[in-house]
Amino acid sequence: MLKIDNLNFSYGNKKILKDFSMEVREGERVALKGSSGCGKSTLLRLIAGLEKPSIGNIFFDNNNVTNLPSYKREFGYVFQDFALFPHLNVKKNISYGISQYENSKKENLLNKYSKMLHIDSLFNHYPHELSGGQKQRVALARTLVTSPKIILLDEVFSALDEGLKESVRLEILEVLEELKITTILVTHDSRDAEVLCSKIIEM
Repeated sequence: MLKIDNLNFSYGNKKILKDFSMEVREGERVALKGSSGCGKSTLLRLIAGLEKPSIGNIFFDNNNVTNLPSYKREFGYVFQDFALFPHLNVKKNISYGISQYENSKKENLLNKYSKMLHIDSLFNHYPHELSGGQKQRVALARTLVTSPKIILLDEVFSALDEGLKESVRLEILEVLEELKITTILVTHDSRDAEVLCSKIIEM
């Protein structure tokens, strides 16, 4: 499904990725695990199309998408800080990426994923009124309503209190398993990788 072939990437004179390759099968959940600065988040951005490699290629369903703009890749990205819009309530945050859909389709998607993630009672709340776990679920719902072919999770548990992490991990795992969606998780935490993913790549 996704093939990374000999990727190289540098920031200025600093080499971040060198000759990196991997494959991800459809429906697989893969963790990219490593310490800060190892290139795992950069790799996620390359997959998403937010950066371009200096050398190497990215293939999706046998098509070379290396130079394809991010908005044409149909990959969902959940950022480390969740990147919610502070001036929009939960309902408008979730539906932001599907504003062009007809109302009935938009409402169906909104209701499906908000109920799945147990945030349908929060529609009128604003981001500053939410807990870390609630913000994470809103950000995930906002990504899932767009029906991405792959979901990319960038250190999405790092901002949560330790006491919350395990329950939130299990909730997210349940959703990912139900949807059978191909997932790539970036993390420095072994527990994140072990709970959510069937394959762990050390970087």
